[in-house]
Amino acid sequence: MGSIKEAEANMSFSIKKVFYVLAVVFGVSALLFFGRTVMVPMAFALLISFILYPICRYLETKRVGRIWSILWTMLGVALLLVGIITLFGSQIVKIMKDFSDFSSRLHEIMASLTSFINEKVSILPDVSEEDIMNMSKDWFSSKSDKLVKTMLNNTSDFITGFVLTIIYTFLLLLYRHGLKCALVNFAASDKQKDYAHMIDNMQHVGQKYLTGMFTLIVILGALNSIGLLLLGIDYAIFFGYLAAFLAIIPYVGTLIGGAIPTLYAFMNYDSMWYPLGVILIFWFIQILEGNFLNPKIVGGNLNLNALVAIIALIIGGSVWGVAGMILFLPFTAVLKVACEHYKQLKPVSYLLKDDLYQTDDTNHLEKKVKKIFKK
Repeated sequence: MGSIKEAEANMSFSIKKVFYVLAVVFGVSALLFFGRTVMVPMAFALLISFILYPICRYLETKRVGRIWSILWTMLGVALLLVGIITLFGSQIVKIMKDFSDFSSRLHEIMASLTSFINEKVSILPDVSEEDIMNMSKDWFSSKSDKLVKTMLNNTSDFITGFVLTIIYTFLLLLYRHGLKCALVNFAASDKQKDYAHMIDNMQHVGQKYLTGMFTLIVILGALNSIGLLLLGIDYAIFFGYLAAFLAIIPYVGTLIGGAIPTLYAFMNYDSMWYPLGVILIFWFIQILEGNFLNPKIVGGNLNLNALVAIIALIIGGSVWGVAGMILFLPFTAVLKVACEHYKQLKPVSYLLKDDLYQTDDTNHLEKKVKKIFKK
């Protein structure tokens, strides 16, 4: 009888605590959604400041003033971005010049598809290619105003967010010591040292994530470009690094990054071996990335399981769009670090771990594969 009462005491359920948790979740979600205009640039600035902090600190050790060290660092990043945009901008211009060939190829495919539907699908009435073209023109004409307004709004929002990100990054790097002291002072006096250690760990995870992703993009872009060059695909460097950059968005980005050059090869080359070759190249590189590159370069720093990554991807896309798909994964890793420092939140940290699936009877073949990649 005593053991039953003890078990009931250990299994106690508090509706009050559940209500508080749900209220916090809904409150934070509403804050993130309605405050995204301010918070998205701030989130990007926070991650950028994580990766720029070691460079600024190094310059400061060389007796460069804090303001000047920040300015020089940000100027170096700006020059790097200008160089990248210049390099790929020329290829984008060439692709746009070839758009007429792409349109004619698309026209041929549409004609073939129309004849196939008319011959094979008897339950549908015959459809002429002219009818399809007229329907598409009517659709574009009816949606053109909305598309133009959406494009202008998105461009305006991007420019505003970009400028705010630059300003926030500068201010976060400038006030980093004061901000850390202010956050530490929220903790009790006997816990301030542990709280400061937690903040350092969170900053370290964000920094490692960004440096790891940058390294991964460079390596993946080189591998993709080499594979496409060997296959003979035009604009191989552009497609290779575009796919590598899209890999920032887990799972979905990799799929889109491989689909774009595959579609280009299908539209511009007569042989089906070209798109098939592109698929095989990206499939092989994806296996290499998932089993070796990502775990070695990024996975060890993030240490998140696939289920959590997918959920973070979906929630981020729902709340902040594409920006959320990029940002929510590293911030989930930062959240895991914070949960590790609180006794009540350690179960949450455990649920976020990458090795959640591992058991003592792990498949023998899986062990051998991991052993090969660890060499």
